[in-house]
Formats: sequence, structure tokens, C-alpha cells
Amino acid sequence: MALTYCLLISLVWAFSQTNPAVEEWNAAFEGSSLDAGKWERFTFEGGAGGTFKVENGELRMRSVNGSRSGVRSKQKFTGDHFIAEATVAKVGAALPEPGSGGLTPGDANLTVLFDDSGRNRVEWIYTSEGTFEAWAVVNGQGERLDNRKLATKIPNPTLGIVRRGDEFLFMLNGQMGLQKTVKNLPQNFWLMLYGYGSSENDWSSARVVTTKRVRP
Repeated sequence: MALTYCLLISLVWAFSQTNPAVEEWNAAFEGSSLDAGKWERFTFEGGAGGTFKVENGELRMRSVNGSRSGVRSKQKFTGDHFIAEATVAKVGAALPEPGSGGLTPGDANLTVLFDDSGRNRVEWIYTSEGTFEAWAVVNGQGERLDNRKLATKIPNPTLGIVRRGDEFLFMLNGQMGLQKTVKNLPQNFWLMLYGYGSSENDWSSARVVTTKRVRP
């Protein structure tokens, strides 16, 4: 709660002169099946097989090699000032690729998805080795934004992406790890959670906070 409160205060402050209205979307993985009112299975690259289940308050996924498949919010959000965050319960190594000698590092991807094709998206990635990657893909052209030196030993991190116009902040448990300018991205977006290929990626919660300018 402290994480979201601090980020929310920062976001509202950015609109302090324009009377912001704040809207908040929350999702927890309760019961034994995905909440169909909030989530849908979604793939924008490769196959959609693998394992998928909800149990013990977690969404547990492992897709197939070469795929980008996971869950996407049913709701499409609008705004260029927002917070998107999710808490990782576990990230494990990917299964061996055919002909490879063993396991490869896995990852959990918090993704702000701006279209159905994946050609426009921003990703904050936590790997099974405890390292991070920040990526922006604009019109199909991908760019890695981080310096390849970001890492943590904190278990179950909460990953966050904060947008303020063309500025994107990549957050870890409420602390900013990176800030970059990314231009020419739309205002409409979905939240997506996935692991590349057969990465084991488990999640315990997700949240989106948006602000809208309100006329006095």
C-alpha cells in the first residue's frame, strides 16, 4: 500500500494545477480460475500453449519456446499520465531450447501494450537471475533503455511503469531505477503480464492508476 500511495501522490502532484480525477483498477488472483471480467489470455507472438493456472492467490504461467503469451487486461485504459504495476510471486528458468545444453534464464514481463500486435509497447522485465531490462518498442523498432547493470536481491518485487507524457519511469518497490524519454506512443493501452518463451512467471497482483484532466 505504501508503494502505491507514494506513486499516486507523485502522479496527482503532476496534475495539481489541472484538477485531476484519479481512476484505479485493481486485480488479485483469487479462486481457482482467471477473473474473466478483468483478464483475457493474449498472445502477440508465437504459440499459446504451455501451462496456465490460478492457485493459492497467484497466477502461474509457463508458455512455449519462442512465444510472447500471457494475460492482458480486459479494460483498455486511456491517458498519458498513469501508473501500471504488478507484483512478481516467482520467476524461474525457461525450459531448454531444442539442441541446447540446459536451462536458460527466465523472465517476468510487466508490459504496457499500446496495440494488438505488440509493435508498440513498453516493458519492464525481471529475470530469474535477479537482473532487470527496460525496453521500448515503437512502430516495431525495439530499443533497450537500461545500462545492463540493474539488479536486486529483493524477493517478490513489485514492478512499476509510470508515464508522465513522454517520460517513463521504471520502478522497483516504489524506488525509481530508470527514467527515459519515449516519444510517439499512443494514449490508449492495456496492461499485460507474461514471460518470454517457456519462462516460469508467477504473479500475485496488478494495478493501474490513471488520471484525467477535469474542467474546473
